[in-house]
Amino acid sequence: MLNGQNTTEEIKARLNIVDVVGSYVRLEKAGAHYKANCPFHQERTPSFMVNEERNMWHCFGCGKGGDIFAFVMEIEGLEFREALQMLAERAGVELPKYSRESEGTRDSKDRLYELLALATKFYEHQLWEGGGKTKVLGYLKGRGLSEESIRKFRLGYAPDGWQHLSEFLMKKGYAAKELEAAGLALKKEKGSGHYDRFRDRIMFPIFDILGRPIGFSARVAPGGDESQAKYINTPETALYHKSRALYGLSHAKQAMKQAGYTVIVEGNMDVIAMHQAGIENTVAVSGTALTDEQLTIMKRYGNEVRLFFDMDGAGQKAARKSAELALQKELAVSLIALESGKDAADIGKDDPEKLKAAVAAPLPAPKYFLQSLLAAHDQATPEGKRAITDDFSELLIAIKNPIERAFWIKELSREIGVEEKLLIGMVNQSFLERTRRDGPEPGSYTKPSQALPAFGSRAERLREELVALMCTDNAVRNGLLSKVSPDAKVFLEKHPLFFFVLQAGQADVLSLIEDQSLKSEASRLVFRLEESPDLIGLSGAERQAKMEEMGQGYLDDLEREVTKYERLRVLEQELTLARTHGDKEKEMTLLAEFAKLSAK
Repeated sequence: MLNGQNTTEEIKARLNIVDVVGSYVRLEKAGAHYKANCPFHQERTPSFMVNEERNMWHCFGCGKGGDIFAFVMEIEGLEFREALQMLAERAGVELPKYSRESEGTRDSKDRLYELLALATKFYEHQLWEGGGKTKVLGYLKGRGLSEESIRKFRLGYAPDGWQHLSEFLMKKGYAAKELEAAGLALKKEKGSGHYDRFRDRIMFPIFDILGRPIGFSARVAPGGDESQAKYINTPETALYHKSRALYGLSHAKQAMKQAGYTVIVEGNMDVIAMHQAGIENTVAVSGTALTDEQLTIMKRYGNEVRLFFDMDGAGQKAARKSAELALQKELAVSLIALESGKDAADIGKDDPEKLKAAVAAPLPAPKYFLQSLLAAHDQATPEGKRAITDDFSELLIAIKNPIERAFWIKELSREIGVEEKLLIGMVNQSFLERTRRDGPEPGSYTKPSQALPAFGSRAERLREELVALMCTDNAVRNGLLSKVSPDAKVFLEKHPLFFFVLQAGQADVLSLIEDQSLKSEASRLVFRLEESPDLIGLSGAERQAKMEEMGQGYLDDLEREVTKYERLRVLEQELTLARTHGDKEKEMTLLAEFAKLSAK
């Protein structure tokens, strides 16, 4: 069994960072590195870089960076321990066991994951072996779902009764308050005790990106109480956040990346039907309208979304709102439409090939909505032209790219016979009205300005270069540390990364850093050094020799700066004494020396 430090090093040795990062974003070879559009902020020009040799990444746009663990933590929204577990499983590394004093000290999130996993198994058993076997299984198969799909998505059945799940879980050692925290039970309004939240319902488990159950979407069972809500979902919990959850994501993520786009449908049954038809890059929102956070997740896998919503009024209203939000995120947006008006689940059951053909031939969102407006209004009348323009302008101002916006203004002009200049003015007016109504849109990421320190700026730059070298190469680091004077070491210790440099020994400095901001700073320094003209094209012993030469030069200069600084500090003290004693001659001599030394 490996200890903690050896474990992280073993995982990094077994996993190629290009493979791991490449499973989330599309990487392209760029010289010695790989590049991509950063998954953590919006950008048009790639500034996200991955260095395969050094097993690290850095974005020069938003400043984030680090090792393989930092990337997974950032992109999956995980804590270090969760990222460690995920990557250990991927690498086939056994994690060391950590002793716990008692059951009560266990991490509450771990308990919730375990509890929800048991609940999922309970519901599955009730579907296949319990009351759902005759009542629900036939209904699901009648809707066109295969047994394989039902098992893949782990559908289940919550039996009709008040305490079935609660009793099962409490016998397993879970407390009623934990069931409530997981969103599985509710407190009784009168008296004490709890009861099951989900009763006589078809259960659709919602999984996180790692495939762990975090909540449920529950549909009323056939023949059940239709007076209740058709669907109810897990409430907000420590694990389930509806604004971030996407039904089917854990099954869809690889297909999303390979296709370069995501198909968004309205319902859980639609997702399963699409996957069953071979369209596996499909997800659905969970009990909410499409959110900015969900689009951010999708954008990690591709720059396009295809909306496949119901053709009724509510579905089209949701499609329009979703399209505007996605356009604001600078995603390519298109809509999938079926003339029959059926949803994906129905078409998937009747004609899977027709479903595939529809997904392969979507309409760009502006074209789709323009056609809808032209069909709804008489473009031959002034009133119709105005109605079309007012509505379409709201969509156009969501389009960030000015060339794309100009193209659709030209299309609008051609369709309704109004001059482009006039339409441009109307779109601008719509933009101003929205800004007054909703306030300005949040600005894109702006790199914070960095003021140069007034005194010691050269010494601080030299210190940064030395720390960069020490973070990059073990041999260079150990060689430089053996030559640093005590005074220079005191100055180096003021750099926040130098502590880790001293602790590293033969280990990678980045592997010791847990603070994400410090890890990003370390990766920035290393990437900047790797791009140095002095090192480009060098490798092996030649590269190390050049780094040692650079390091020695920086160290010599720093030693001189430190010596100068110490002398200036002494001169300041002597000047203070001279002024205190009124010794004008000595004061003038000291001032002359101070000015001469400062000018060097």
